[in-house]
Amino acid sequence: MARTLLITGFGTFPSVSANPSEAVIRRLAETPPRLPEGMSSACAVLPVTWTMLEETLPELCERHAPAAVLHFGVASKRRMVCVEARARNRASTDRPDASGQRRLDPMLDRNGPAARPSTLSSARLVAAIRATGVAARRSDDAGDYLCNATLWRSLIAGFPASFIHLPSADTPGGPDLADLERAARAAITAVAEGIGAKEGGLTR
Repeated sequence: MARTLLITGFGTFPSVSANPSEAVIRRLAETPPRLPEGMSSACAVLPVTWTMLEETLPELCERHAPAAVLHFGVASKRRMVCVEARARNRASTDRPDASGQRRLDPMLDRNGPAARPSTLSSARLVAAIRATGVAARRSDDAGDYLCNATLWRSLIAGFPASFIHLPSADTPGGPDLADLERAARAAITAVAEGIGAKEGGLTR
């Protein structure tokens, strides 16, 4: 049975009318990434809603039983691709989601740690993206919105997981959509090649 790499992006939400992660996921679904023999990919665009954490994401993980999960989202104020090294135990109670709902609890888990480290190598992902000529860096702050919460949920579910923030595709002087797609494919390849690798090739 093929091992599956689950790859997700996000749709639109208040303040973001065009999400580059959605566009990238659509392109990946249309032309799947080349993966090692015995591996397949599953692409999905997640709704930017708090209920997604309890409904859509668990259903996807149950259906695909992924060997690893790689999430993509947008950070429109950033100038380069950012590989998130951790998810923090916090959630915004001020920002409405795409359905207009706000989260009531400012913590993701009242009994959880302050942060959880990503379990896919940030250094490996940053290096793979930079090798394509696209600027990338490690980040220790995934924010307090659905991006951070989605990474948190994947980590507590026990999957090797990471989150990559993409800048807006129309940022002056920044990467365009073709650059972001190239960066995403490089990151996917790095994860796929690391699955099952010895000497900690997959994890931090």
